[in-house]
Formats: sequence, C-alpha cells, structure tokens
Amino acid sequence: MQTMNIPIELLVFALSNRKVNPLRLFLYLKSQGSGYVFWDEDQREKTRLALEIKSPKTLLSNLAWLLKNGWVIMNSKRESVRVVSYLVLAKKLNFQSATGAIYEQQNFNNFRPFIYAAVVTYYLHYKDRIARQSARKQGRTTSNCRYRDLPADYLAKVLNLGKSTIVRYRQKAWDAGFIKMKHRFKPLLLPIEELEFCRIYGDEEAWQLVIHNNQVKIQLSNAISSYICLRTKPSLKKHIQARKKVDPIKEGF
Repeated sequence: MQTMNIPIELLVFALSNRKVNPLRLFLYLKSQGSGYVFWDEDQREKTRLALEIKSPKTLLSNLAWLLKNGWVIMNSKRESVRVVSYLVLAKKLNFQSATGAIYEQQNFNNFRPFIYAAVVTYYLHYKDRIARQSARKQGRTTSNCRYRDLPADYLAKVLNLGKSTIVRYRQKAWDAGFIKMKHRFKPLLLPIEELEFCRIYGDEEAWQLVIHNNQVKIQLSNAISSYICLRTKPSLKKHIQARKKVDPIKEGF
C-alpha cells in the first residue's frame, strides 16, 4: 500500500483556512508521478473521478487556487502540471514543525476524516509534551496513558475554528476509525430534581451537567486515543534547523 508522509503544518493550514479540497487535489497530483503530471482531458477526467468531484468546474476551481498560490505550476505548451515540493511550501508557509502524518493512500475518499484525525493527534502529542516538560521542571512525574485529554475549546482556539466545527470534525474522525474517544464524567452532589433549575439559572457551564448512571455529573472533555502515525520528515527537519528558528517543542516526534 502506498503511503505519504504529509507535513502536519500543511494539514493544519488547510484545515484552518478551509482549503482541504485544494490540498486533496495537490496530494493526489503529487501521488501520480515524480513531480510532473500530464494535464490533458483524459487526465483531468481521471482526476475528477478519482477524487469523486461532481463538477469539472469544481476541479478547475481547486486547480486555480493551487496555481495562484504557487503550489503547482502549469506548462501549457506541454500540457503538464509541475507539483512543487514540500520544502517549497515549507518556505512559503514558514513551517516550524518537521512532523509529518502517515497517510495510507488506498484512495483519497477518506482524506477529510484523516486530516481531522491527524491534526487532533498532533495537538494531543504537542499538549502532552508541554505537560511533561512542565512536570519535569517541577520535579513531578507523569504517567503514560493511551487516552489523553484534548478539549474542543483548545483546538478551536488553535485552529481559529468554532467549537461546534471541531466537535463535528472529531466525530467524523472517530466514525472513520482514525481515533477513539471515551466520555468522561465527574460526579456532582446535586439531586436530579434540581438539575433543570441549574440549567435554566446557572452559567454556561451548567449545560455540562448530565444524568449518567442515575446521578448528576459534569461531562468533561472526551479522552482521545489515535491510530494516526506521526513521523519526523528528515529533509524538513534539516531545512527548519538551517533557519535556526526551531521551537524545541515543535521540532518533531
């Protein structure tokens, strides 16, 4: 099975800027050869069908964005498209992380849930690494746990997206089998009959109160476990280190 090690910051960029479809086209073209793809009518139709794009107009719109932003370069005389390297995009977008996410490329039909899961996984590792560094400085130890906490509020702020959007993306990643989630609850000494009163007159956090196992509890953020593999991209790491602007926390896993 063919795999791609996609820079995580490329995935973050696409998700934050709502450019998943252009990125999907970029990666598909990248998978078709050594940087050059013939772009005749047959290839356009093959690409459209492979990516399950309904309209040729949509395909050309995504390609136009890639051309405008220098992700691909058109050679009209030869009817070919040159797909730029990840290093070129690293310079354009000022990547600070050498981490990549491994995409097992059977087809690109599950790419959206993959990108959701990959970004969640990266920030799970990122947040956990910060916590471990902080614990070491304070002389504390941290336990290894398969399931880790990543509140939707945290991810929404990092990606500049709405919380409801993050919850929806996370659910799609779970449905596709890329991540697993566990609901977490904290018991609360509150009679069930007073729950509705608290929801009406309480603050926003009152809506986190639920009935679970016949007891009022606070619903905490879901604990998440991921099946996505993150791997450092050596060429990208070398490029970033050459700029001497590497954040040790972001350098790669």
